[in-house]
Amino acid sequence: MNLWVAVLALTLLAPLRLPGQDPPQGTQQPEDTLLVQPEDTALVAVGPPKPEIYVAELSVFDGLHYLGPLQKVTDGTNSYDDQPMFTPDSQSLLYTTEYSYGAQVQTEIHRYYLSSRRETRITRTDENEYSPSPVLGERAFSVIRVEADSTRRLWRFTMQGMDREMLFRDLDAVAHHAWGNESTILLYVLGDPATVRIGNLTTGQTEVVARGVGRSLNKIPNRNAWSFVERVSPGEAWLSEINIGTREVRRRIETILGGESHAWTPEGVLLMSRGSQIYQWDSEVDEDWRLVADLGDLVVTLSGITVSPDGSKIAMVADPIPDETAGARAGSVAR
Repeated sequence: MNLWVAVLALTLLAPLRLPGQDPPQGTQQPEDTLLVQPEDTALVAVGPPKPEIYVAELSVFDGLHYLGPLQKVTDGTNSYDDQPMFTPDSQSLLYTTEYSYGAQVQTEIHRYYLSSRRETRITRTDENEYSPSPVLGERAFSVIRVEADSTRRLWRFTMQGMDREMLFRDLDAVAHHAWGNESTILLYVLGDPATVRIGNLTTGQTEVVARGVGRSLNKIPNRNAWSFVERVSPGEAWLSEINIGTREVRRRIETILGGESHAWTPEGVLLMSRGSQIYQWDSEVDEDWRLVADLGDLVVTLSGITVSPDGSKIAMVADPIPDETAGARAGSVAR
């Protein structure tokens, strides 16, 4: 009697299973999968830190710039996403991304459309391309291309990734560049020391204008000048400008200690990143740098910033700071 009671009790406690219903299976997310939680909370899979690109609306109130909510452009699928640059219409970004084919790693250029949040791959080559920049006055962009012999040269592509053309064939150590006008480019050339050179596409000639410089180069909006970081000593660096016409170099303001990556708003306000922070300097009203934003909650270092031509957006490259104790970290960044 007691045995029958025990059997009946176990039957009632067993989970109900309808005909044709499979038993519940355990689920496991693949590595490097972004889990989207309620309220846009993202759970980042544990793994090696990977640079990510973020975009935010940029506004100004009472002379100080502010960042809106962050939008993540890249999803961590690739281990290297870097060097974003806005297209002339401010509606999309060109950037460098990395592909892995077994033991082989290769960088290509992608385009990200901000309104639709859609991305496309532009280049498909056997070489590595990086540092994309729209060509002024053309539906084209230029890149640094690492050749099979490890030389680094400047190339031009159409926006569809076609009709490639080498620029300045005699330069084989170009690392970064910034257009000044349709025929003039500022070039950062590797060496000991690294140099900044002005290249003329009409003549094919280049001219060294500064030595011991940083890699961040920019055309100053609405002015006939570029900007770059001039390193004077290990503890002193200046944001300097080069007049495109006269080639005159002039120091503007001493950089924030440890800062290099910088960008300009259309109104001529200078932004510079250091660590997780972004500062501004307006030569008309600011005597020194003023803090604009701190992305410390993301536990990142900002290695690059750029402002859209219309001044409404800012793109940032965020390098995660390794945190061995955090494990999977939850965030609230919109994707």
